[in-house]
Amino acid sequence: MNGARETFVDLPAGPFRTLDWPGSERAVLFLHGLTGVAEVWGPTIATLGPDRPRCIAIDQRGHGQSPKQASSYGIGTFVADTLGIIEALGLKRPHLVGHSMGARVAMVLAARYPAAIRSVAIVDIGPEEWKANWQETVAAFDRMPPSWPDAEASIGRPRTPSSTDADLVSGRPDAETLREIALARLKTLPGGSVTWHADREALKKAVVSHRTRNYWHEWRQVTPPALYIHGGASTEVRPHVAARMRETNPSVAWEEFDGVGHNVPLIAPQQLAASLSRFWRQVPG
Repeated sequence: MNGARETFVDLPAGPFRTLDWPGSERAVLFLHGLTGVAEVWGPTIATLGPDRPRCIAIDQRGHGQSPKQASSYGIGTFVADTLGIIEALGLKRPHLVGHSMGARVAMVLAARYPAAIRSVAIVDIGPEEWKANWQETVAAFDRMPPSWPDAEASIGRPRTPSSTDADLVSGRPDAETLREIALARLKTLPGGSVTWHADREALKKAVVSHRTRNYWHEWRQVTPPALYIHGGASTEVRPHVAARMRETNPSVAWEEFDGVGHNVPLIAPQQLAASLSRFWRQVPG
């Protein structure tokens, strides 16, 4: 995708898939959200321009072509995976960017291991326990068919932008790029049908584990350089949660993307890339 090199990094759990875009020595590590793959960051990275830093995106455990285990989907395990990637690739205190589930991993890593990274950008996730959220997500996975007759049947029709993000359509990836990202989540079975690369039970375990406890302590421990990006129309981060986050850790820089829903990397990649670039330029060293 857009000049990225696919590699696999051996960690104790197995080989983790990465996409590596060349750039300056200063590196950035990107963590996708639940059900995502490394490709979701392609539109944002492409918009960073020719002077961008080296960018690495990974398939997190249980997702894409990275390891699927019977257990071990707690937040600490995801953090350990990320630290393992940083060490295995020889990255020297990279910038860390996470969205949704990946943003929670980034938040916890930044709080517990601040010396491992240069900065952290946390994109549209809250630190609160939320039972209804994980129950609805698990129910959605249970309704998902185990396979589809072919790739086109699994992708369906492209989503029509809602009124909340219609003004951002010019910054959205084109249909072919969105199709490429959707196909990256799939693998072909004998006979030609397709299913997800991701393990559905792993996804359920991850969301239940991460959403059945709160991370307010970790949120308060996040120190600059740190940026929080909130989708102003997001249903994933409710207004009262966003207000409490700003109150309990005012040292974190805050940007509000008005009218943008939760899936910021695929709704507003240009705006996201611009915000990240501004933020990185302000980071000392």
